[in-house]
Amino acid sequence: MTEYIVAAPLALSLHWKDSRIIELNIRWAKSVTRSATLSETADQLEKALARYVAGESPNWPELPFDFTCLTEFQTAVLDALYAIPSGKVCTYGELAALIGNPKAARAIGRAMATNPFPLIYPCHRVIGSTGKMTGFSAEDGIKLKEFLLKHEGAL
Repeated sequence: MTEYIVAAPLALSLHWKDSRIIELNIRWAKSVTRSATLSETADQLEKALARYVAGESPNWPELPFDFTCLTEFQTAVLDALYAIPSGKVCTYGELAALIGNPKAARAIGRAMATNPFPLIYPCHRVIGSTGKMTGFSAEDGIKLKEFLLKHEGAL
């Protein structure tokens, strides 16, 4: 099952399997039609997304993410990502060092590219070592990444 939530200009799609979220995608609201009815979880997430868009602390709700398809390395990367505060960025190398593997910058990049829960696990806050905006797997890629970083005050 898939649910779509909207807080313009952003939208999220929640992809469910059983009672777990297996993937969450961020996109522009103009490309999404909000689901007519929402689960309690999606409703809470939509309210948090609206707070985020309004420039407030989103206070993301506890979400039933399914981490079973992730490796131990990917889970460690997501845990480190979660700790990067809004308004801040770090490089792939810095994130690699945070998880105790300072030579794993390329592997960090791969983990970012396959992050199943962007925005909540904020891979958009990871940039290249020169400060360059690098890949972002969400709809509209770098343009959306730059929007999010500007919105959070990091750019």
